[in-house]
Amino acid sequence: MTESAKLQSSIVNQIIDGSITIDSIGEFQSMLKIFPGNPHLHRALADLLVKRKSFAAAAEYYDKTASSFIESQLVLQAVVAKMLQWQIIKPSFKDIKQFYHRLIENNPRATPLNMFFAGLSFRELIALITRLERIVLPPGKMVKKFGDHENSLYMVVSGKLRRRTYPSVHQTKNHNQLLESVEAEFFGEIFPLEKEQYSQSYTDTTTWVELVKITRENLIEIGKNFPSVVPAVSELFAIHRKLFPKPHVDRKICRHSIPVRIALEVFEFKDSPPLFKLSGFARDLSIGGACIVLDGEADPSLSGQLIGRTVNILMSPPNNAMTLNIKGMIIWSQIIAAEERDSQVLGIQFNAMAPNLSGLLLVFADNLSHAR
Repeated sequence: MTESAKLQSSIVNQIIDGSITIDSIGEFQSMLKIFPGNPHLHRALADLLVKRKSFAAAAEYYDKTASSFIESQLVLQAVVAKMLQWQIIKPSFKDIKQFYHRLIENNPRATPLNMFFAGLSFRELIALITRLERIVLPPGKMVKKFGDHENSLYMVVSGKLRRRTYPSVHQTKNHNQLLESVEAEFFGEIFPLEKEQYSQSYTDTTTWVELVKITRENLIEIGKNFPSVVPAVSELFAIHRKLFPKPHVDRKICRHSIPVRIALEVFEFKDSPPLFKLSGFARDLSIGGACIVLDGEADPSLSGQLIGRTVNILMSPPNNAMTLNIKGMIIWSQIIAAEERDSQVLGIQFNAMAPNLSGLLLVFADNLSHAR
């Protein structure tokens, strides 16, 4: 590749990722003469035409974009381009049917999401497309936070995201291991669909990002009309988890290495008597929450009774220099391997704190660090 070609290719990539903005339709058309098969340039031009309210021309370029994405075997991107075209011009049944057949015929089935789309019938695909919501976010925007309800399946159309696992107050030498780029085509822990789940990480954007999402409720609704969709979603998540396992955390607990004792009261309602009084120790601690390992034998049946409950936590470091009383909510429960037996671990999200209390928590964590 010549230096001129490299420069042109670099410019195209910067246009695609939003680093360079072109406001001239003529310049876009000139770029397309050089790179006629680049679907991302067709898509960017179509978006610009929408901004200029040239809707008929935009619909034409969205159609070209979809065809180019199909030829490039980028199924989700083709679907989104068609969605945008159909928002401008209502398609005929024949148009939709032709698009479906082209999509299926050119689907390489090389990724979990492509395999999912390939397994959908015509009516199932349309039911899915009509319930997708498109989202465009700038760099540095939070998509979901630790403790958020997992209510949606997000599919990545373009851009880059970053996932951060539960952050500790103290930036240890292993802190970089808490960060990972989101390489998968989709994210959102919503399966099994009937199970209430909460995010165990922070996901934010590092570039301009385009997503489409479908809510868990909409997937359940589609599943009622098309029963084969739920097994297809199950298979999607099964393959995804094999290819992209969750960030590894050492699941072996050394009880003697973490000295913070915890007393925990679990409430059904704000002012009701406690349902449970539990004890244990903190495995991890931050100003946003904590992981708590309960004393005693693990009880799988307890998880359903705890998740979503409000809690009152009393914690003290080994020297009893202070005691903190913090309120929060149990957002997840897991059973993991300990040295002697399996233990029940709770994820607690703290309620918003007054500045003086959050300051005390930082001092508390500092005492904990010295105690170790």
